[in-house]
Amino acid sequence: MEYFGKLSKQFPEGLYGMEIAGIEQVFVWDPDLVAEVCDETRFFKQIDKTPLAHVRDYAGAGLFTAHQHEEEWGMAHRVLLPAFSQRAMKGYFGQMLEIAQNLVGKWERREGQPVNITDDYTRLTLDTIALSGFGYRFDSFAKEELHPFLNALLQALVESLRRSQELPMMTKMRKADDKKYRENIRLMRDLVESVIEERRAGKGTAEDDLLGLMLEATDPETSKGLEDENVRDQVVTFLIAGHETTSGLLSFATYSLIRNPQILAQAYAEVDRLLPGDTVPDYDTIMQMDVIPRILEETPACGLPSR
Repeated sequence: MEYFGKLSKQFPEGLYGMEIAGIEQVFVWDPDLVAEVCDETRFFKQIDKTPLAHVRDYAGAGLFTAHQHEEEWGMAHRVLLPAFSQRAMKGYFGQMLEIAQNLVGKWERREGQPVNITDDYTRLTLDTIALSGFGYRFDSFAKEELHPFLNALLQALVESLRRSQELPMMTKMRKADDKKYRENIRLMRDLVESVIEERRAGKGTAEDDLLGLMLEATDPETSKGLEDENVRDQVVTFLIAGHETTSGLLSFATYSLIRNPQILAQAYAEVDRLLPGDTVPDYDTIMQMDVIPRILEETPACGLPSR
């Protein structure tokens, strides 16, 4: 990344191209040109010939991996939109706070001992999306070993990336890895399908969460509901997309704060001012914060020091 940044200074026009492993790559760095290429009305969704083609093995026609021409793609966008309103976020706050307290509780129990920050942030984000979105508890902080579903998910992601980086012939030769890959996919789908069946039978939580919305809501354009198979794919998709990016963000933010003690001091001061002593945060207090949201918004995605 640093090399690409230095190289961009040689091209004041704002873009340049270079061949990498036989593939022509185009880099755009001028803000106005970046805005041009980010205009969603001018591009279509590409799944084939990308790592997402392999993620589709277990995420199916979820939001991440559905082709743009598939009906499920548009339906899920329209059905799920209300789930991300500010009102909905406020409704999820209790579950989010509970999982955050589980993380803090683990760190308190290990006071004076090293902790694996990235591993614990993965547990935090997966438990949060599972509980607030689907009413399911992984209880990842109750034991050292990860839940079998989480192991299966992480192993499947690693295998997907590997398959995107090798020739199809090499993938076919790794028969033992392929068998494990299929077993992980089956494990994930079995668990999610059981959660859906319990909710359908009225045995699970009846809260207005993502799962409840997907099972009950109808698409305003087609008047159709999402099929259970697609609901399953969406649940797996949200567990992937909901944990990976947030976990990485928190890891890089923590790393950046440790390298910038003056900013860390500002964050501490904000927390001490808004949450004195052992005050438990509520939604309205979180919304009053200024320093910590800016730290998260300005944390570089690649973990390089920001200016």
